[in-house]
Amino acid sequence: MNLRTPDGVKTIRVRFPSDDEWIERQRRRKVLVKQLGRGASETTVVNREDADAALLAKIRTEQDGQEVDAFEASKLVEELATCDVDDVVPEGGGFRVTMRVLGGTTSHLMKMPSAKDTFDYRRGFVRAVDLPFGRQEITVNIAPVAALYRKLVDSTEGYAGDVVPIIHQAVAVRAAIDALDMTFAEDRDANFRPATPLAQ
Repeated sequence: MNLRTPDGVKTIRVRFPSDDEWIERQRRRKVLVKQLGRGASETTVVNREDADAALLAKIRTEQDGQEVDAFEASKLVEELATCDVDDVVPEGGGFRVTMRVLGGTTSHLMKMPSAKDTFDYRRGFVRAVDLPFGRQEITVNIAPVAALYRKLVDSTEGYAGDVVPIIHQAVAVRAAIDALDMTFAEDRDANFRPATPLAQ
């Protein structure tokens, strides 16, 4: 990976992180939400640079490579984590999720999640702890996503072999659940139209 800096381009050689390494990185990144009053809040990611520096140190493949500080490490890891949803379309009773990832485009054909799948996902994915002084600490756990992904996925395209990184699985599952929520909202709006006023 090439990293542009004021001192020139640094070339950093890495391997792609394992699922366990992605899970650990996400666990260490705490999201802190502070209520500022009048409906305003401030969100910060605690330990972001430290967690990314620790991950980069594990995945670097050169013995005596160029020095990288924690902020540069965070930029490199964020690039490895690139996974942006381009489209979610209904297909075959489920959804096809198309995503841009580092190095190309992938697609995931997902079955329709059940109401229980959605409930279990939301219960296990995020843990929120209320702290003193109007603060809340949120921890995201992507580990349970793997089991739900295996349950929902029908096929994938764009990967070498059958291995889909857990960070991509998490985005595909979230996209399918969000698409299902939108479908429910559309059905609700269609079922509960405003009553027509009676003629005077």
